[in-house]
Amino acid sequence: MKEEIKNTASQHEVWASRRRFILGAAGGAVVGAGAVVVAQFWARKDMSARLFNPFRLADFALAAVPGLTRADGSATPGFSSADLAGRRSILNFWASWCPSCREEHELLVDLAARDLAPIYGADVKDEPEHARDFLARHGDPFRAVGADSHAYLQRALGARGVPATFVIAPGPTIEVSILGPLDREAIEEQIIPALTKTG
Repeated sequence: MKEEIKNTASQHEVWASRRRFILGAAGGAVVGAGAVVVAQFWARKDMSARLFNPFRLADFALAAVPGLTRADGSATPGFSSADLAGRRSILNFWASWCPSCREEHELLVDLAARDLAPIYGADVKDEPEHARDFLARHGDPFRAVGADSHAYLQRALGARGVPATFVIAPGPTIEVSILGPLDREAIEEQIIPALTKTG
């Protein structure tokens, strides 16, 4: 009888041990899966860019898009807040993968030809080779093009996507913001008056 009790107790210990192992393994798997989900959510939503944005309009620097050149073969530079501080300029956020950017691009090329103000292009979350191909095919209206690889500058100015266009006044300060694609009406009624006004 004592032997039977002893065997039964031993079996209970084995089952309890197995149960602890299984529960521990399952718990570890759940924690691991949860960590993966959180990491994927963080990356997909780019939470670091939202919570820890190092850029402000008055303090930023965008590096040049690698390999991007002007018509004369010289390298197209990036730009910074200092480039926007001294005079009115246009800041356009775009990307080669953006259909609306392709639609509005001809308007930017036409606007650049009017030579009212320099146009700076912030290339958002784009591959350099795609950006180079886009400007080679559609024309390059930009004084300089900076790579906004994490959309830090875009978010600092309150734009949630591309395209977005701003008239930047000396300071630099935002004078006009167009969150979405440009059209001729917006150019003639908002951008041109802001660029040509005195004071």
